[in-house]
Amino acid sequence: MKKRHVIYIVESGGLCGGVRVILEQLNYLRNRGWHVEVYSLDQSRPNWFPLRADIPWWRFESYSHMARHLIQRDAIKVATWWKTAFPVAESSKDGEGFYLVQDIETSYYTQPAMKEQVEKSYDLGLTAYTTSHWVEENLPGCEYVGIGIDQNLYRPLDIQRQLNAVLSCGRPQLLKGWTDHCEVYRRLRQTQQFALYQFGVMGAALPYANVLPRGIPDEELVRWYNRSGIFISTSLHEGFSLTLLEAMACGAIVICTNADGNMQFCENGVNSIVTEPGQPQQIVEACVNLLENPEQLLALQAGGLETAKQWPWEPVIDRLEALFCG
Repeated sequence: MKKRHVIYIVESGGLCGGVRVILEQLNYLRNRGWHVEVYSLDQSRPNWFPLRADIPWWRFESYSHMARHLIQRDAIKVATWWKTAFPVAESSKDGEGFYLVQDIETSYYTQPAMKEQVEKSYDLGLTAYTTSHWVEENLPGCEYVGIGIDQNLYRPLDIQRQLNAVLSCGRPQLLKGWTDHCEVYRRLRQTQQFALYQFGVMGAALPYANVLPRGIPDEELVRWYNRSGIFISTSLHEGFSLTLLEAMACGAIVICTNADGNMQFCENGVNSIVTEPGQPQQIVEACVNLLENPEQLLALQAGGLETAKQWPWEPVIDRLEALFCG
């Protein structure tokens, strides 16, 4: 297998699930002997993820500046966000341009002009690959590679679990169901049955929850997954929803909405409780009912743990290597 240089092009290295996937791919490829680099627009090397020290991280002033450097490189060039697809296409010869599509990003915009620009990025002739079966099904020509979790990190610990402790990832965005998220916490607080906790990437605070420090280390987040009985999500749409799988791997019960991409692994009544988007009371009732049904709680926990075992990284990187080698 001929291992070429690989350059991932990112807009930023900020804390989010999509960037985590990129950094995981970089580490695994480097571990297998690939020479990998990052071209970044506006973010210095992230300090929240253990990216290997021997992976160069280059910062550029603009996409045009980046493209001028990329065109000189004999390497595989991987776009990771719709805006990064244009400099990759501009600077790639045949067989060089790839596009990691973790979600169909028209979902993030309401303006027709912005949606049109996103759609153009999918027609630039790049080899598109995805972490999500939902994307594969809805974006013709996009090849499924998959996604994984670090199963040495995300696992049950010998920690006392508080079954009435509810944890969530707070993301104040319309697409993530932020209004419903706030309403779920308000109603759960009124029941006086639950201890409410939230972590997040934007410093969003709820008056009804104990907000964990922004950007807590992965090891501490794993402990919170293990301390919590329930993990909730109110998203209207997800390309995948990595936090749900992480919570399952640590033994928390997932109560979520049907948000498209998460239905790749969430199975109602087997490993999670799945509600309809925009119905916060359904999540509230599911939380209350779960505390009254310990047998269901144990069954869902077992189902979630079994599901999480099916998502290792190694087969994903096998498929990624095969794609890069053509």
